Amino acid sequence: MKKILALAVLALGCTTVKLHAQQQEIERTVRMDTLKVDYKTRYTAPFWSNFYIEADFAGRMLMGEDDSQLSFGKRLKPGFSLTVGKWFHPDFGVRINFGGMRLKGWNSGSTGIYAYDHGWTDEGDPVEQYWKGQGVDTKNGYRQDIKYFELNADFLFDLYNAFTSNNRLNRRWTAQGYVGVGLLRPMEYHGMEKNAKVGFRLGLTGNYNITSRLGIHASIGGTITNSSFDGELGKGDKFAGILNGNIGLSYRIGRQGFRVVRLVPQEQVAALNNVITTIRSEEVLPKEEIVQTVQQEGAITNTLLIPSVVFEKDKTSFNEELQEVNIFRVARYMERDRNMKVTIVGNTGGVSERLARRRAERIRDILVNRYGIASNRFDIRTYDVNAKYGVTGYEQSVNFAVMK
Repeated sequence: MKKILALAVLALGCTTVKLHAQQQEIERTVRMDTLKVDYKTRYTAPFWSNFYIEADFAGRMLMGEDDSQLSFGKRLKPGFSLTVGKWFHPDFGVRINFGGMRLKGWNSGSTGIYAYDHGWTDEGDPVEQYWKGQGVDTKNGYRQDIKYFELNADFLFDLYNAFTSNNRLNRRWTAQGYVGVGLLRPMEYHGMEKNAKVGFRLGLTGNYNITSRLGIHASIGGTITNSSFDGELGKGDKFAGILNGNIGLSYRIGRQGFRVVRLVPQEQVAALNNVITTIRSEEVLPKEEIVQTVQQEGAITNTLLIPSVVFEKDKTSFNEELQEVNIFRVARYMERDRNMKVTIVGNTGGVSERLARRRAERIRDILVNRYGIASNRFDIRTYDVNAKYGVTGYEQSVNFAVMK
């Protein structure tokens, strides 16, 4: 199916196809009806793949009644978080999260009263009584000292993939959002009694993949729950919040990655096959090998693939109508030899190294995402191809070399 789709690229609006042979440029014109192909991309993976675990250090702040009377530093308290998650698709996943530790709050003492699941207290304010027992003057209010645990279930969605499909399966930097629900469980501590509340979560996470398995991440988010989470009632507020910021490590366990499947409606398959037959009969695809050996100072230095992708001057875009066939030829060549690896070279002749690298990375992303070639079969490099190999005609280009 991949070959069918790849070959069909030649019939999707193409009129002129430029191919580079070993010592000459072959130019052919293909005239045929334009065929529009509608397909859906599906990502598949076994259930026990794409799992990960995380361990985080957290800073948390209680946002309830009167809490703003405490300074930022006194309210900010440490916490922890442990996570097990799974990605079901490059765009979304789920996770289970356990965490907690300490929270600090404040009660002004005016009109406030504590109540728990068993009803209003008849013995006065238990937290105030605790602090009075510790010799604290509670006339102007008193501190709430809370130990708690939380268990959360979150839905994750990849923010990068929501805007672009470039390099969606092989990125160093990623960003996700999450929404979820959790159970908050304050413990019996410093006058507080046990209770349990439901919270609703929302946040953002940024990740950097150090290796294919290990990553570092930082997140910021919040939880909204009932104002009686801290036991205090009677102030008029309906909700309390917990603001949290986390930093930690993640580790991918088990098999990772997705298989890319493109589904073409059955009624179009016959038409695609007819187009492919026409293309082959007109010999648009050359039968000669696409490998040439280049020499430097009399010694063999590397093996180049003849196709190159020529970009628009000073841009990362190229004429896909003319250049797509060259990307396809590399993909087809790599499919025939599943053990071959290719270096994608961004030519720095006349352009900056940064632009050359971005061009090479774009071509890699097309080969990975459109043609399903494994990303570990590519290496990205930048150098002046013309100067290194003593050739001409490769300005503004991305080239391909067989890795030794």
